[in-house]
Parts: sequence; structure tokens; C-alpha cells
Amino acid sequence: MGTEHDLQLPLPQTSLHPGLWVADINYHPLWTPLLHAAHAMGCSVFHGGNMLVHQAADAFRLFTGRKPSTSHMLADFAEITADMQAHT
Repeated sequence: MGTEHDLQLPLPQTSLHPGLWVADINYHPLWTPLLHAAHAMGCSVFHGGNMLVHQAADAFRLFTGRKPSTSHMLADFAEITADMQAHT
């Protein structure tokens, strides 16, 4: 797990190996040191962007009574975060 203020790996890097799924559901930063290390070791990784989008979709549905398009929201999120990564 990582946050903007705690960027340490929560486990020894030697614990990571291909075949593992590693999730870090933070979304700021989106790519934490854990996810970078896991990806470098060949793990499948999952960041907090999907959780953030699905929480927003649920809130939208609760507030408006309308079902949002999570596929469009996920695509928009990916585009926005790609632009943000390009400018850092």
C-alpha cells in the first residue's frame, strides 16, 4: 500500500514474483512504489482507479437515479490519467 506521504514498500521486494496479482487501491498516486515494484517483477497489477470510478458511478446512480456508463467513465479516467502522467 502506498500514499503520497508513505512511499515505502509494505513487504520485502523478494516476496514479489510472476504469477501474483498485486492490488493497491490508492489513487493518489495512482502508481505506487508497490505497483511499480510488482510490475517490474512480472506480477499482474491493479491500481485504485477502477475503485474510484466505480464509487463515483454508484454515487451518481444514487443521487440521480440514472445508470451511468462505467465503460465510458473508465475510458475517460484512463485518458485523463494518461495526460496527467505525460505532464509529470
